Amino acid sequence: MDNLSLKIDKRLINNIIDGDQIAFKRLFDKYYDYAFEVATLYCSFHEAEEVVSDVFSKIWNNRSQLAEVSSFKGYLFMSLKNQCLNYLRKKKIDTVDIEHLFDSAAMQESSPQQILESNELTESVEEVIENLPPKCKEAFKLVREDGLKYKEAAKQLSITENTLDVHLKKATKRILEVIRNYGQIIILMFFIHFK
Repeated sequence: MDNLSLKIDKRLINNIIDGDQIAFKRLFDKYYDYAFEVATLYCSFHEAEEVVSDVFSKIWNNRSQLAEVSSFKGYLFMSLKNQCLNYLRKKKIDTVDIEHLFDSAAMQESSPQQILESNELTESVEEVIENLPPKCKEAFKLVREDGLKYKEAAKQLSITENTLDVHLKKATKRILEVIRNYGQIIILMFFIHFK
C-alpha cells in the first residue's frame, strides 16, 4: 500500500474516532470489496455479507481503538479472520487448519514467484468472469463488484433472490475451478495483498 493511501486512511480514521459517519462510509466503501472477498474464502455469499457487516459494525462501535492502528488493511484482515473463524465455529466447523492458513499467508513475505502467480490468478479470474453467461455475469458483478445486497441485485435484474443465488453459485463454481489450480497461500496472498 502506498504512502498516500496510508495517509488518507489515517485522516479518515482520525475523523471516524471523532464520530464522523461520512468518513466511516468512505472507509467502508474503500475496503468493502476487499473485505467481502476475504470473507468469501470461507463463507457463502450470504454469510460473507453478514461477516463483513458485523466486522464494520464492530469497527464503528469500537472506533476509539482505531487510534492504535498503524495499518487499517491489516487490522481489517485480522478482524475478518476472527469473525470468519467465530462464524465457522458456531457452525461446528473445525477451524484449526483455516487459522494456520490465515496466519501463514499474513506473515509470509511475497516472493517474486508468488507475486507472479498471484497476478496470473487475477488475470485468470477476470477472464472467467468476462466469459460467464450474460445474466450470470451481470448478477455476479452487481453483488461482488458493486456491492449490492441480494434483494437489490435481484430487483435490478427483475429476477427472484433464488434465481440470483443460482447465478452466483454458477459463477463461484467456475471461479473456484480456476482457483483450485493455485496453492492456498497464493490464493490468500491474492486477497490480502492485491485487492
